[in-house]
Amino acid sequence: MWFFHNPGLLGINARNLLYIRAYNPKKAIMLADSKIKTKNFLSARGVPVAKFYASIHNKRELDNFDWNSLPNSFVLKPNSGYGGEGILIIQGRKGRNWVLSDDDLMSHEAMERHVGDILDGRYSLANISDTAFFEQRLEAPEPFKSMSYKGLPDIRVVVHNLIPVMAMMRLPTEESQGKANVHFGGIAVGIDIAKGEMTFITQYNKEIDSIPGYGPVKGTKIPHWDEILLIASRVQHVTNLGFAAVDITLDKSGPVLLEINARAGLAVQIANMAPLRRRLERIEGIKVATPEKGVRIAQDIFGQKIEAKADEEKAPSKPVVGNLERVEVMGKKNNKKVIAQIDPTVQKSVLDKNVANEVHLDEGYCKFNLIGHRIQTVVDVADFSHQKYKMVIGQRDLRDFLIDPAKHMSAEKITGEKPASNVAHIVRQFTESDLKKIDDEIVSIDGEIRLLAHLRPDNLNEEHNKFLVDPTYNPQFEYKPLKFDPNNLHARLKRIEFPDSPIGILWRKKADEIKRKIELLESRGSESFTAKSMHLYGAPDQDIVKEALKEIMKMPDKFPEPEKFLTAKEAKVLFEQAIREFGLKGWSVKIKKDMVSDAIAGKENSVMLREDALFSEERLKGTITHEIETHVFTAMNGSQQPYKVFQRGLADYLATEEGLAVYNQERTESDETEKKYWPASSVVGIYRALHGSFAEVYAEIVKLGFSMDRAWKVALKAKRGLKDTSKPGAFTKDFVYFKGYRMILDFIKNGGDLRDLYYGKINMNDLDIVKKVKGLKKPTFLPSYLREAENPAQ
Repeated sequence: MWFFHNPGLLGINARNLLYIRAYNPKKAIMLADSKIKTKNFLSARGVPVAKFYASIHNKRELDNFDWNSLPNSFVLKPNSGYGGEGILIIQGRKGRNWVLSDDDLMSHEAMERHVGDILDGRYSLANISDTAFFEQRLEAPEPFKSMSYKGLPDIRVVVHNLIPVMAMMRLPTEESQGKANVHFGGIAVGIDIAKGEMTFITQYNKEIDSIPGYGPVKGTKIPHWDEILLIASRVQHVTNLGFAAVDITLDKSGPVLLEINARAGLAVQIANMAPLRRRLERIEGIKVATPEKGVRIAQDIFGQKIEAKADEEKAPSKPVVGNLERVEVMGKKNNKKVIAQIDPTVQKSVLDKNVANEVHLDEGYCKFNLIGHRIQTVVDVADFSHQKYKMVIGQRDLRDFLIDPAKHMSAEKITGEKPASNVAHIVRQFTESDLKKIDDEIVSIDGEIRLLAHLRPDNLNEEHNKFLVDPTYNPQFEYKPLKFDPNNLHARLKRIEFPDSPIGILWRKKADEIKRKIELLESRGSESFTAKSMHLYGAPDQDIVKEALKEIMKMPDKFPEPEKFLTAKEAKVLFEQAIREFGLKGWSVKIKKDMVSDAIAGKENSVMLREDALFSEERLKGTITHEIETHVFTAMNGSQQPYKVFQRGLADYLATEEGLAVYNQERTESDETEKKYWPASSVVGIYRALHGSFAEVYAEIVKLGFSMDRAWKVALKAKRGLKDTSKPGAFTKDFVYFKGYRMILDFIKNGGDLRDLYYGKINMNDLDIVKKVKGLKKPTFLPSYLREAENPAQ
């Protein structure tokens, strides 16, 4: 067979030493080993998973379990199982019996015994006690359903460095008892990474011509292929697994994540007739900022050819190159012929920056012809203006060539200089002017988006009036066209080159967040809006909802009636007084009609109040603390930093900022205000919106004891961005208040200094990077309790 004695084959020992131990943290492995935790974690981040029905953790829960709460069709799984062991697929009921996927019957008593075996750890990775859980039974679309024997096929994608490296489809067979397990006789089909087409068919580690009972499948396209690769890359990104196998299946509704595996098996090499280690080495060291870029790199590098089998009668001889070769570089707009130095001491190829600009190189992706062979790769860019050669071709792109130093004159003879063997280490030097331009561009692009303004329904007043007449009515929202060109903003983001420095890392993260904002607004009113929102903000899972409900249960049945309510005009006077007292020069207070929130600190040195807002004296005091002593103070401190992005807001800063605002507000207000419980109500409202209608969200919040006005706002904020609010789906932004508040409490508990969160509008998870930014200034605007901690009485 081709794979014996293949130097590019990845073996178990090399996998464990070079990839699992090196790239997979213990905490990330523990997450992957728990299917329930994995699904909850990833579903909260917008990854599609099968619907969760119930779980059984111990024998007491098993004895008391309500089997009638389950639908007729479901899948039973062990939480820490492996290899498909212990999984039961139930397709229906027949009296007290369960109908299995192979049409056999299982008695209710046998089902309980099977759950008992799961709890005893019979199918777990370490043979320790486990949890049984029930989830939605998925159904594969055609033709994949016909290719499979009774069970569900899945697609395994091996991902490293955010780049999908290799993939296969696993098909259940009669020998594997309807499970997609290749070790028990399941079929593995290789997949072309670029095209998403089936290639080789293997069973029991041998190539076969066709799938039994179906026929040949070579060239069959897999639907949603780009989305499958993107899901795999995103899963690796958020789980912090550097080397992972992501198992995804195709349901009739689209791709659905099954599980992730921190100890990726190696059968994928046989299915693709290609060595995995060679591919992994090819991408080692490539800098990948986003999952989208990882997918593009995979399709560029691995998709144009399938590695040749090593068991062919005679492999063709490798072409020979000299120290210097003339190559043709192909860009997006132009091609250019240049002299290239062949240097196997350099890992990654490097192209002259002027040539890169001339041919319009696309984000480092490079195609070039070398002695008649086309190569697609990722290159670094450097200044070769003083060299005869304009490109250095490194080891990564020379694997299929032999080098004969005598074939051509050396670079030293042609240029009069020694070859630059350390050229891979040449990096662009960014001037202060360059850094300022990057900062200005990032802030400018972010400023054009105006996310919340674009999510305000254009017909809000009309739909509100309809709802007031009938609280069971589900508004039908309409939205004005976007006031910016998404394609233009995407293109501007792509053109930015970031330095490899702390501020460069923060800018790169911000660019990714901006991209997610644009994609969210592009999806307004579409079925993908909720997933885009969850990718930007996350979403509450069942555990968070339980915490929120527990908080709401502490809420008194009735709050004391305020002696006086202040109008927006009266509140404006007190806000302006606070601004003067804090010495906030350049800030103003404005009253606006078209707002969802009662008060908000804007990005342009202004605090805005909704025209018809009413405030109790107690609530106004807390609102001033929330808006001025948090949002305005972080903006002022950010304006004093060397880069504008600190005032505008670093990537995903909102949870830190709003959590800090809630914390500060709670220090000011008494417990006897409804607003204390607003963050918890938003969590419940968003969770309900994800699964129900606008009217159901409203009814749920009223039922929990909140005012009708608060219930309307919760429903509105959770459903803005959708058109038909009778359908499940949500804008999940307001989840960050509750989540952020708990982040702040954990930060304090772990010894964090809240003054560090006032450098600007920052994400606490980036604090270590923030503190390394050159020229960072100490925060000067701080709430009184932090100023007192900074300057204690002598």
